[in-house]
Amino acid sequence: SLWGFSMDRRQGNSTTGGYFVASPVPAGPSKVAYTETHIFPTCEKPSFEEFTSFETYIFDCDGVIWGISDEDSKTSVATVNYLLRLQKRVMFVTNNSNKTRAQFVQQLESKGVNFGNRSQEEKLSMMISASYTTAAFLQDSGLKRPFIITSDTGVLEECRMLGITDYFATITDDGKPAALFQKLDMCSAADVIKARPNVDSIVVGWDMQLTALKVGTAVNYIKWHEDLHASEPGYKEMPLIACSGDTGGVLGKTSHLGRELKLRAIGNGAMADIIGRSFDPPKAWVDMGKPSDALLLLLRSPHAYNVDLSKALMVGDTLQTDIVFGNRGGMKTLLVLTGVTSQLELDEELRASGPSVRRPTYVLPKLGSFVDSGHIARVEKV
Repeated sequence: SLWGFSMDRRQGNSTTGGYFVASPVPAGPSKVAYTETHIFPTCEKPSFEEFTSFETYIFDCDGVIWGISDEDSKTSVATVNYLLRLQKRVMFVTNNSNKTRAQFVQQLESKGVNFGNRSQEEKLSMMISASYTTAAFLQDSGLKRPFIITSDTGVLEECRMLGITDYFATITDDGKPAALFQKLDMCSAADVIKARPNVDSIVVGWDMQLTALKVGTAVNYIKWHEDLHASEPGYKEMPLIACSGDTGGVLGKTSHLGRELKLRAIGNGAMADIIGRSFDPPKAWVDMGKPSDALLLLLRSPHAYNVDLSKALMVGDTLQTDIVFGNRGGMKTLLVLTGVTSQLELDEELRASGPSVRRPTYVLPKLGSFVDSGHIARVEKV
């Protein structure tokens, strides 16, 4: 197993989600650099030399490379291309399960990321998406008949590419709402399950049209499996798998009462938590994205990505996923303020007493800060 643990070794609650713990994960940096600046009282802006000193760079995408202003996106891409020209190992890790790895690579290229003469296979090896990690976990765990809650086809396509074709999803393969989920009545869950009874797992993707019927169907699949089979020898619970553990996200910006405000989204983890908290005690769910142990194990595994995390920098816009992920894996972490986490939220975290896995090593206003300072050329030389 690439994942290094069995389906029975599960822990988590409504706050932490379902992190899998199979072997010790290195603790994050225990020392936080201090500076005299007012803006970042307990974490520092990296020098250019510090920023370019790492062996591997792991970038979040939403809020770092895209989903931000066009100008910030251009300077982010210029920074990534500079690191690629330095022959650094560059990887992209997203908790978004709505697209395939190939589609994310295409999106990176459309933004201007220069992969050089790398083959498509090499490009895919640089991209880790929640859609792929979820499909790979299902395959590795022998789960062939998942019920998949999603509003986009990414995780379905990744499943098919790994030979998992007998799934039951809330959408069709071309992305249209499935007929059985046209109703909104939660009582219709019984009809749904009777129509598709042979399910072995529940997968919760990021569903932009989440309904009580979808949640109720997942809950009853799990409970009916328990009611029907709990007394049988070798019984195992039906696993609840979340493509990622995000509590929230940012859909964009809007103006209200004369101010520009972020439009917040319900996160994939919050959606899984709705299902998990329908049980007493709450049912733990398996997190396939940042900051889970599952993904850290995959990155470190010599049979998968073989990353030396002690020589890596995790760059992201979210304390709860990106920074926690990097710190738990023993990486240095860089928070950029172009996405989910605001300056106010960072300041609140820095004011908290005691060590915190949510505290970044470094912080920058944006990934392209070294372009603005003149250290990196704005336009790549040809």
